[in-house]
Amino acid sequence: MAPILLAYAPFALVVGASVAASTEPWAAWAGTWLVYGGAAHLALLDVLAHGGGWMAAAAVGLLVNARLTAYAAAMAPAWRSEPMWRRIAAAVMLTDAPWALARDRARNAPSYYFGAAITLFVAWPAMVTAGALIGSHISATPVTDLVTPLTLGAVVVPQLRQRPVAAAMAAGGVTAAVTWQADTGTALLLAGSVGAACGVLAERAR
Repeated sequence: MAPILLAYAPFALVVGASVAASTEPWAAWAGTWLVYGGAAHLALLDVLAHGGGWMAAAAVGLLVNARLTAYAAAMAPAWRSEPMWRRIAAAVMLTDAPWALARDRARNAPSYYFGAAITLFVAWPAMVTAGALIGSHISATPVTDLVTPLTLGAVVVPQLRQRPVAAAMAAGGVTAAVTWQADTGTALLLAGSVGAACGVLAERAR
């Protein structure tokens, strides 16, 4: 997890800066655990910052995180024999990096997953909190807008060998290109839902 945490650190600082800039910073900070997904958290805060209501923000956050449905479906066969409490804990901490690291583990995949997931579950909120404390300095940095796509790209690109990931990426990218003139909330809703649906269908087909 060490190199992944290094890759995530700039993204976490950007999310923390958005938390600090929120009109309700404590509520936004609590989303670090409740949303537990940098892209969904950032999208949710962006919708709220542009005057969107809480229902629109919640819908965007859910759709951005809908890709986790495909991850969970892929994990299910290896986790059927695990106790319920372990499956619930795994679901709470499910996100891109732990899933990707444990994806092709032939032995002890659940234990390997927990090692990665717990590490990120502790480190991510700590990094977001650091970003919230120094948010004004981060927001003034010209390259800040590049951090999010570069970080997500570093996580996603190595996984494009997996057909479901490639299908979700392609569908979401095409949808984003088609809806580039729409407002942020609508574009994210469409790209997230289309990408997630295509990823799930590709996983089931495989």
